[in-house]
Amino acid sequence: MPARLTRFRATIRRMFFWLTPAAKTSSEQETESVRDRALVLSITKPKAIPKWRQLRYAGRVLNINERRTLALSIFLFFVFLTAGFILLAMDHVTTVPVVGGTYTEAVVGEPRAINPIDAPSNDPDADLVSLIYSGLFKMRGLEAEPDLAQKYEWQEDGKVLTVKIRDDAYFHNGQPVTAEDVLFTIEALQDPARGSALAPLFRGVKTVIIDRKTVQFILTQPDVTLLTSLTVGIMPFQLWQDIPATSARLANLNLKPIGSGAYEVKSFTRDNLGIIRSYTIERSERYYGIKPNIKTITFQFYPDRQAASDALKSDLVDSYSFIPSDEIDKFKSAARWQTIALEIPQQTIAFFNLKNKTLEDIRVRQALIQSVNKEDIIQAYNNFALITESPFPFLAAASSTEYNLDKARESMQNSGWVLPGNDSIRIYEPSKKTAPVDSNSSSTKLTLSILVPNEPGLLKIAEVLKRQWSLLGAQVEISAMEAREVLRKSSRDRDGQIILWNVLLRPDQDLFPIWWSGQAGDRGTNFSGLADKEVDALIEQTKQASSTESLLQKREALSNAVLKQSAAVFLARPKYGYVVSTRIKGISKNMILATPQDRFAEIDKWYIKTGLRWK
Repeated sequence: MPARLTRFRATIRRMFFWLTPAAKTSSEQETESVRDRALVLSITKPKAIPKWRQLRYAGRVLNINERRTLALSIFLFFVFLTAGFILLAMDHVTTVPVVGGTYTEAVVGEPRAINPIDAPSNDPDADLVSLIYSGLFKMRGLEAEPDLAQKYEWQEDGKVLTVKIRDDAYFHNGQPVTAEDVLFTIEALQDPARGSALAPLFRGVKTVIIDRKTVQFILTQPDVTLLTSLTVGIMPFQLWQDIPATSARLANLNLKPIGSGAYEVKSFTRDNLGIIRSYTIERSERYYGIKPNIKTITFQFYPDRQAASDALKSDLVDSYSFIPSDEIDKFKSAARWQTIALEIPQQTIAFFNLKNKTLEDIRVRQALIQSVNKEDIIQAYNNFALITESPFPFLAAASSTEYNLDKARESMQNSGWVLPGNDSIRIYEPSKKTAPVDSNSSSTKLTLSILVPNEPGLLKIAEVLKRQWSLLGAQVEISAMEAREVLRKSSRDRDGQIILWNVLLRPDQDLFPIWWSGQAGDRGTNFSGLADKEVDALIEQTKQASSTESLLQKREALSNAVLKQSAAVFLARPKYGYVVSTRIKGISKNMILATPQDRFAEIDKWYIKTGLRWK
């Protein structure tokens, strides 16, 4: 060790020789290196820090080992300098999303009319409208919050809503969003010639312009859910005013729409048959809100679910949404995808036809409800669903019917349906207190028929119900057919006994289409045929709620009133899969949506590219 230290000191002395007094020698004895030293010393006066003119002679002064030592020292110096910078950066630099990248999603179908009035009837249109247009309000989960609205105020006991429009809101063509645009949009929705599916939401609503940036909505009765309805996109009056309502769906603005949303149209492609195959939109620099990080979004359109699924598996697209539970396992194993759970106000319900002789006895209906083990229903959905107990998918019931097969059997026995000694199918033995069952209804045997759309998920649920009601002593048949045929038999013919259906409520979660007695007639969607004055009154009171607190109270009362009638079994709220490439960051792992298009509600949080920034 001392020898190494001595050699190191000698090397340092040779490198900085002008700092070390040299021994006196005669000129005859001077070596070449000594002359070099003298030459260096003659250039400048000795200093503690050498200059470049001195250091450049180091190669001639140092021997090979000393030069290696010097090179190693310089290398280690830069290594430690770099390491120190990295350690400093780790504490003071962070990775942040930056603008850039293209996101591609597979969509089944094709756009037909990309405008807020007609979009609800076609999912591809609705997806594009949600990004290109913006409304006075927008949905965050199940609640409406201001979007184009800078502020709003309820007046006159909830019958008048005044909305002030943001001053920094502009359409993609540079025109400001004004009260005139809002008035035109609402009146176009209300125009019977347009035939919009949104028209019932604005029945009885009068729109008045207060000034250029202020609009007022006058209602005949309070309706706090109006905010949800006002999430409809606002259309530019100056561009649409001269287009007749009867030909509005043929207008060029349906292909190249101009809205005020976060994205604007860039391009679209057609095939040889004129069918639109893709639509590309890009980030709008005029957008008033938080601008998204993803610069470009492309929708690729496919004729069916299988084609869209194959495109995702082939990495032709980044995502595919609303994949049913029976298909989601195909994508869970691959590390290149992430699966997002989508929850919407939809639930699987088995409706009892109250006009049916077997089911008109409430004790029979209660027994059928009590004999359903909903855990088996969830398993049939591959555990990608949640149990529901209420007509409102996201509302917990104040009381629920627990699964109890023994009590259900006892209830059937008390209602006159008994088990013969050598048979597993119950027969009806009328007593003095009970009315006889129609002789044409399965010859006194307890026979049930489940009418169900020919969809894999619902067919699995029908099989579970068949198995469980068979344990109750019923002979159960499943009648599967196309959804349109099921709808016809349930709403027009009214001859379905038990109708299994996935019910999707509107964003305002109005039960009017499903449980109001007026919908129990021809072509109505009250499948059970329930006609109850208390339910009707509570539906009206729910619509007239003037505050969020009042609305929740009315919904709870309405839920209890419907449950009391035992007109249906509320089974489950199915989830859907949203399979997205892992290169897309910032997406919530679970989304609660008011509409399927609300999956883009937090697009401002998504990103593809990242950069570094000092903290």
